[in-house]
Amino acid sequence: MNRLGEREAVLEILTGIRENGTYSHIAVKEMLDRCEREGMDRRQRAFVKRLTEGVIERRIELDDVVRRYAKKGARIRPVIRDILRMGIFQILYMDSVPDSAACNEAVKLTKKYGKKELSGFVNGLLRSAARDKEAGKLAAVRASQAGNPSDKGSLSRRYSMPEWIVSMWQEQLGAEETEKLLGALLEVRPVSVRFDDRCSQSCREEILAGMAEKGVRVGKGHYLPYCYELTGTDSIQELPGYREGAWTVQDESSMMVAEAAGLSGGETVYDVCSAPGGKAMHCAAKLLAAGGGTVYSFDLSKGKTGQILKNARRMHLPNVVVDQRDALIPVPEETGKADVLLCDLPCSGLGVIGRKRDIKYHVTPKQLAELAQLQKSILRNAVSYLKEGGVLIYSTCTINAGENEEIAEFIEKEMGMCPDPLTAYLPEGIPGIRYNQLQLLPHVHGTDGFFLARFVKKKQDDQEET
Repeated sequence: MNRLGEREAVLEILTGIRENGTYSHIAVKEMLDRCEREGMDRRQRAFVKRLTEGVIERRIELDDVVRRYAKKGARIRPVIRDILRMGIFQILYMDSVPDSAACNEAVKLTKKYGKKELSGFVNGLLRSAARDKEAGKLAAVRASQAGNPSDKGSLSRRYSMPEWIVSMWQEQLGAEETEKLLGALLEVRPVSVRFDDRCSQSCREEILAGMAEKGVRVGKGHYLPYCYELTGTDSIQELPGYREGAWTVQDESSMMVAEAAGLSGGETVYDVCSAPGGKAMHCAAKLLAAGGGTVYSFDLSKGKTGQILKNARRMHLPNVVVDQRDALIPVPEETGKADVLLCDLPCSGLGVIGRKRDIKYHVTPKQLAELAQLQKSILRNAVSYLKEGGVLIYSTCTINAGENEEIAEFIEKEMGMCPDPLTAYLPEGIPGIRYNQLQLLPHVHGTDGFFLARFVKKKQDDQEET
């Protein structure tokens, strides 16, 4: 088998996503692993990753550029459209690639994977775009796309975000905040990692120094002392301390859940939708450091629970009990068993678009409404596990009031849970805390988009008094 070239690898990823519906982050990882096995060096694999993610992330903008140069009404075959997107992205965003190389390589791909007779069309379109870029015309077009911050169409094209999402955020956040958010979601962010509570400061410093020796740039997190941000990573699993369980990949926003839980030691924690287990493991480590306690980690499928168990073993957390369970099916014999209940529920994932770039193309307004109903159904069942006086942490990795603030209102008004202030549990200096709720935003907090809310279950005496 002939080894794939970088651009062939990208085209194969895009084809697989288009034809098989594979999520981009999975397809990219699988291809990068294959490329490494076939001898592709680190620089080449970085090129594959950058070009693939860029084409997916900016698809709406790239298609708009293609439309400007193609004949009106032209029908472009999917593989040719992918090749054109790749070429346009290199011309606009990859300064290290000469425009001539972007055009020539696109022509080669067209002849090999498309139709030889279409190579002239591809060559002409890309060279026209390259000439206009040099003349400043494309820059003028892109600048004009900024338009009015309230114009969802121009924002959609400029930031490659579906119009309906732009419109929803404008309504919920306002026009100016929406544009800042859209820009932040296009920025390349570092990998956020959490060091285990049991890892001493000297051990941590030794591991970080080892990472630096491997060419990784290490920075501090924004709010939590055990959070670090890594840039220039290649293979996470090969970095010092990973296999030993000294640290794990987890966004700083997600780390806030264990902080908000306020664990002091000895608690029983239920995590009802746990995979891949980051929050459960964080709580388990805090409990071990505080003297004991148990985390029950549940998820729907055998594959997901297997992943949680694997992660917990790597992190040396014997106090994590993993079980396969449908969060919608009640288990009456476990009523009132949990001191803390984590409900990080299925959501639209709009807060992690910067890491999973094709989410924005899959989610629909109908799905948002369906997810909100699913969240309510899970909560109605899960809250029975919580003791009177116990703590519920509700969280999602999205930016949408219908799945966040409105669900928090449901928990309070229809489920009778008491909002409990977050400021006693989270570090000082975090902007945007609204009593028991916090919406983290990439352009404000430097994290994923993430929502959490803290509640306490009323005791029976309190309920009777009210």
